[in-house]
Amino acid sequence: MDSDELFDDEVDEVADEESAGENNFVDTDDTSDEDMDMKGDEYSEGSQPIRDDSAYVFSLHKGSVFCCHLQPMTGKLAVTGAQDDVAYVWETHSGEVILHCKDHKDSVICAEFSHDGSYVATGDMSGVLIVWRVATKCPVFQTHVGDLTWLRWHHGANVLLVGTVLGDVYMWRIPGGDYKLLAGNWKKTECGLILPDGKRAAIGYGDGSIKIYDMKTTSRLHDIRQGQAHTGTISAMECHPDNNLLITGSVDGHAVLLKTQTGKIVSVLDCKGPNPEAESSNASVEAVGFCQDSSFSLAATGNLDGVLCIWDISRVTVRHTLKQDSGITKLLWIKNSPHFYTAGLDGTVRLYDARSGTLQNELFGHSHCILDISLSAYVHSNLIIPNA
Repeated sequence: MDSDELFDDEVDEVADEESAGENNFVDTDDTSDEDMDMKGDEYSEGSQPIRDDSAYVFSLHKGSVFCCHLQPMTGKLAVTGAQDDVAYVWETHSGEVILHCKDHKDSVICAEFSHDGSYVATGDMSGVLIVWRVATKCPVFQTHVGDLTWLRWHHGANVLLVGTVLGDVYMWRIPGGDYKLLAGNWKKTECGLILPDGKRAAIGYGDGSIKIYDMKTTSRLHDIRQGQAHTGTISAMECHPDNNLLITGSVDGHAVLLKTQTGKIVSVLDCKGPNPEAESSNASVEAVGFCQDSSFSLAATGNLDGVLCIWDISRVTVRHTLKQDSGITKLLWIKNSPHFYTAGLDGTVRLYDARSGTLQNELFGHSHCILDISLSAYVHSNLIIPNA
C-alpha cells in the first residue's frame, strides 16, 4: 500500500526533510547517564542467570533498556532505546553502532523500523519523536507530541502511528510530515495497531475502551466502551491474520476476542491464576497473540502472575494453562509455526509448543527483568532481548 492511499486530501504540513534538524551521528562514548523512576526498576529482580546463552551482548546503554526492534526482512540491524535518553542502531552480527540517536530529552521508550527497514523512528517519554533515514543516518522528521506512550509503523507504507497520554493518536506520513489525528477524548492510550488490511487501526485506552478507526477518513467505525469488554487499561492487543479477529489484554486480568468488522465481542477470557485474590497477585495481562500458522486456531495470553494460557479460539476454550516462575511481560509467535516465546520478569526467555503446551527451551543470560523482545520475521536465528 502507498501512503497516498491514506493521505489523499488536504492536511496540515508539520515538518519536512530539510527542517528536521542536522545529523546527530556521533561517537558512541558520548552517552547520557540520567536516572529515572520507571517500571524497569520496579520489576527488576536482579538475580544472576544460570548461564549466558547469548551470541552477542550489546552493552553501550546505561540504565534499563525499554524497547528494541530488528530490521524487517534481514534482521541485520537492531534499534534499542533506553533510560539513558538515547537510542542506538547497531549491527546484530558485530555490535558496531551505525547510528547514535541522541537528540532525546527523556528515556527512549519506543523504537521501531519501518516496514522495509529504510526508516527508524524513536520516541521518548517527553514526547520527542524523531524519524531517521537509515541509509544516510540523518533525521528526516522531528516533532513533539506531548507525553508519548507508543508508536507503530504501517506494515506496507511509510506511515507512522503515535499514541499519547491525552489519548490522541497521530498518523504521520514520512518523510513529508503530513498528519491526521485520531481523537481519543482525553483517555490515555497504551497500545494500538494497524489491522492487516492496512486501512483500519485499533486503539486501546486507559479506561478499558477500544476504538476502531478508518485511517483514511479518521472516522470511528466501532467504539467498545468501558465495561463492555474491559474495566481497566488495555495493555496489549493483536489482530489475527484473517483481519477480522482482535485479541486484547487488560490490567483487569481478562483478554477479549472481538470482531473488527462489526465490533461484536466474541468472548471475554479469564486469564487469572488459581489465587487471584492473594495480596501479592497481579493478574494484569501484558502479552497476547495469535498463532501465525493458519493450520492452528490458537492464541496465547500471559500475565504478571506468570500465568500462561493457550486458547483454542475456534471453540473459545482454554487448551493449556501453565505457570511460569515469574511474571510474563511479552509474548512473540514465530512466523508459520505453532511455537512462541515469552519474556519474563526473571530475565528468562522461554520457548513453548502451543499444541502440547510443553516448554521446549529456556534462554538465560539476563540478570534483570525483560521489558521487550523482537524476532526477525524471516531470520529465526535473530532474537533480540533487552535487559532492564
